[in-house]
Amino acid sequence: MSKIDLAYLTTDSIQEGVGSSQILPLISELSRLGLTINLLTFEKNTPSKELQDFFESRGVSWNFRNFGKLGATAGLGRLLEIVRNTPEAEVVHARSDIPAVAALMADKGPVLWDVRGLWSDQKAFTTYNSLKRELYKSARILENYSAHHAQSMSTLTRSVVPVLEFRNRYIPKLRTVVPTSVDLLKFAFSGQIRKPYNGLYSGTFNRYYDLDKSREFIKEFQKLHSSEVSWARPIESLQSKLSAGESKIFSSSQREMATIIPNFAYGLAICSESAGPSLKGAVPTKIAEFLACGRPVVVNQGLGDFDDLFENYAAGITIPTDKSKLKDAALDLLRILNDPETPFRCRELAETHFSLKKGIESYLNLYKKM
Repeated sequence: MSKIDLAYLTTDSIQEGVGSSQILPLISELSRLGLTINLLTFEKNTPSKELQDFFESRGVSWNFRNFGKLGATAGLGRLLEIVRNTPEAEVVHARSDIPAVAALMADKGPVLWDVRGLWSDQKAFTTYNSLKRELYKSARILENYSAHHAQSMSTLTRSVVPVLEFRNRYIPKLRTVVPTSVDLLKFAFSGQIRKPYNGLYSGTFNRYYDLDKSREFIKEFQKLHSSEVSWARPIESLQSKLSAGESKIFSSSQREMATIIPNFAYGLAICSESAGPSLKGAVPTKIAEFLACGRPVVVNQGLGDFDDLFENYAAGITIPTDKSKLKDAALDLLRILNDPETPFRCRELAETHFSLKKGIESYLNLYKKM
């Protein structure tokens, strides 16, 4: 099994965002386990020699391409570039719809379609441009093609599978669920939540998040408890402020979050319920990082599998659709923050559902079956 030849394809940059938090740890661990890996990414900035040397020391062949411009034409260009640069492999792991279609066109090995949420729906919802919105809606054809032709499929949640079954005539029978994963050694457990119960926004935020409802929730919580909310703003963020109730803003990198989160009592990741079916497949990385550190998270109702997970583990709060019930949700947050067992339940949820080690085991089992 350790000799498997893997091609990993993504349009993400490995130097920021999900590339830094998800892809880099995954590739690093897979290479440590002995897999031969060809990695293809699209970088917005020339990678540092340190990062290039890191992959070389792990035996990873890294083909990084220039990300280029935004837009449909540039996206098509990246798709064609993936087709031209996909190597022969025993397994081709394609992260999201564009790499999956490109890998299937290249036909260099059996393709794992790593769904990563409903990509076309998310992009259509987050853009303000009506023309781009229609283009992204039409891009669902990439999902349809991947669903029909990929040899296997992985999703972030169980909740999204019925959605995929409903809107595609066929989806791969060979499949697994691998939620957003977190390195539990890096994001170490912190067992004590100190007062005052200050909250934290972490990472990037876009139209997918309901910052208005977030601000209203914070106001309700501040009526119950003296609390400040900060934003750990990533360097690559185009926003200078959220206007979502935060009183402090400080710059941070993804690698610093493991030491920042334990200094706060809870995290906020309230997505917009107007995002529709795509919510079923969404698991923001920041949620798993908070849970791993032993911190509860405030999310919206209907996000991924969290309605059930938070009910079962009491490791977070789901904000109801009815804004008149925000006070009740604030009371629920105060209750779990006052419970000394809450950090342990949060960590248990992270170990059970969001562990990088368990995610890798699921991928390896799927690779073997492929």
